[in-house]
Amino acid sequence: MIPEQQRRMYGVEQAELGEAREQAVLTELNRLLDSAAFRTSRRCREFLKYVVEHTIKGPRGTLTERAIGVELFQLPEDFDTGQHTIVRVTANEVRKKLAQHYLAQNGTHHGVRIDLPPGSYSAEFRWETPLEETPIPPRAERRLNRGLIASITAGLAILLALFLVPGHAMKRLNDRSATPALVPAPLPNTSPAVASLRMIVGSTSSYVDRSGQTWGPDRFFSGGSVLVHPAERIFRTLDPDIYRHVRNGDFRYDIPLQPGSYELHLHFAETELADFISAESSGEGQRLFRVSANGKRILDYFDVVADADGSNTSDERVFRSISPAEDGFLHLSFSSLRSTAILSGIELLPVGPGKVRPIRIRAGWPTSWQDAAGDEWRADSYFLGGNALVRTTNPARDSNSPDLSLYASERWGHFSYALPVADGRYRLTLKFCEGHYGRHNTGVGGSGSRVFDVYCNGVALLRNFDIYREAGGEGRPLDRSFSGISPTAQGKLVLTFVPVNGMACVNGIEVVEDSN
Repeated sequence: MIPEQQRRMYGVEQAELGEAREQAVLTELNRLLDSAAFRTSRRCREFLKYVVEHTIKGPRGTLTERAIGVELFQLPEDFDTGQHTIVRVTANEVRKKLAQHYLAQNGTHHGVRIDLPPGSYSAEFRWETPLEETPIPPRAERRLNRGLIASITAGLAILLALFLVPGHAMKRLNDRSATPALVPAPLPNTSPAVASLRMIVGSTSSYVDRSGQTWGPDRFFSGGSVLVHPAERIFRTLDPDIYRHVRNGDFRYDIPLQPGSYELHLHFAETELADFISAESSGEGQRLFRVSANGKRILDYFDVVADADGSNTSDERVFRSISPAEDGFLHLSFSSLRSTAILSGIELLPVGPGKVRPIRIRAGWPTSWQDAAGDEWRADSYFLGGNALVRTTNPARDSNSPDLSLYASERWGHFSYALPVADGRYRLTLKFCEGHYGRHNTGVGGSGSRVFDVYCNGVALLRNFDIYREAGGEGRPLDRSFSGISPTAQGKLVLTFVPVNGMACVNGIEVVEDSN
């Protein structure tokens, strides 16, 4: 905190303002609320208005994290601040927006500047017109003079940097509503080039997922900050720990990469909106950002909630034909447009030029599995709804099939899968085997016992599908394949299994690039 005499010399006041100065603060507050930095974020507007008005009018000591959480964000009085981080997150966003606004308004006279110091929820008011000075002891004055010299030096450095910014860049700084903040330049990277990469952003340790893949700790980054949500439930994944770490802000990754072609997977989950979105809102449009790879934009005005169709839901985007730049690095930049950019995980997987990796899922099974051909089938992934079933007795009995164990598990009920794929056209194969509604079940069983529909991206693939009837009995594996399928605008193949009679089910899902 700034000592009282220094506050007076620098023109800083905290409370007990005169009527004229209180009006000046409220006028500046209204300017901020209408500015490009704040007008698109209702949450940040309400937070700034709350803390400024309470700094002026409220009793001292009431601006605490708990008080703001209860009064402004309607959290219960005993809420866990370790799990509900909305107050801290919003305060950080407000600090960034204040800095952005005053940087864009450099050279404009404000009369008073409103700040939110780090570590505090009380606003500070810095007057451009100095307050009347009071005598300061000589020793303190010498300390202040040294502080003034340092401040002037830092100010001149900032002005020089702004003077050297090219005209087109300066224009971008003055239009914060349409352009992200500048991403910090990377530090020199002397790490050896990697041939593949799985990395949990913000993590400091390794992690082995349900399919047996090892994810390394965070590295190769510059800029941004890390948030951890240790208790959040994340949908559409058996590995929520990948999505509980988030890097946010304006940041970049400069990854030393061996020459070749790679498939890039970016993992996201919106874990900050669930605490404060209203009952009638999904949270869409509250966070927008941009992602570039080696200077080429690959995601623009990206909204994780809209892309994943919900908050606290894992979202994966896949890009083909990714290669290192001429300097041997893959440069990924994440730039905020509204609120801050976020990221949870990065995968870089080697593939042939222009190729993509197949997706094979053993439904209901909690670990990976290898078939007779040596192909890996991952643990059940990307699902929402339904139930997993692993049988102790395999119902499949077909001597011509070498992979009967694939049918020992299934997902059943009313459920969906959102499979992330790169642009292109795909061949989808669904694998079924009736293991429940057989003739051995008294009262139920046989044809007509299980009937359901299957849709892909809203288009019906199977209508009134009856595994028993189509396969010619229970325990008989049955495949249904579909070609020429394109992903949604969100880069997904969304499979929906809808019961008609009994429950829908599936044993395996395979997606390969269509060669036709």
